[in-house]
Amino acid sequence: MAAADKITPALAGALEALKLARREVAEVERDPERWRWVSVGLVTALKCAAIAALSAYETANDADTLDLKSPTKVAPLKLLLRRARSDEFLLPPEQLPATARQIEAVLRLAAYRNDVLHGGAGDRAASIVGDANTCVILIRHFLEGAPAFDPSDYAVHCALVSDELTAIEAALRQLG
Repeated sequence: MAAADKITPALAGALEALKLARREVAEVERDPERWRWVSVGLVTALKCAAIAALSAYETANDADTLDLKSPTKVAPLKLLLRRARSDEFLLPPEQLPATARQIEAVLRLAAYRNDVLHGGAGDRAASIVGDANTCVILIRHFLEGAPAFDPSDYAVHCALVSDELTAIEAALRQLG
């Protein structure tokens, strides 16, 4: 599959997920249960951003974004992030320069997301605002800071994603 055939849907998916996160984060002070949908949006957008990055190199192949155990499914977030940090898949500056603490934060947000989606109690970590902000930072890296693809080929998606990220960041700042 050509890179554009994976990057365009990944960017579109990230955009839609960020729209959800932006809508919901604007209401979390009034209704804290909306954090469940913020987490769904941000984790989905991060997965899509990682897929866009991992698919962009000429040397990329379809297996780079697939699950090792179920090759017909997209890899879980933890594996996508591990690959994005590895020089086997991406090189600096596109390579994800995330710290272990940042990875821990987004995986904590992903665990919360998984819990609420699968009928769990959905206990929010006290660090949820910071975890969400870390997720935004990693998405920005993949799609703005050092995209592995040529952003001019996807200018509209990139501009709309940037607008959504800016709005989410502003809302997170207000939450503390």
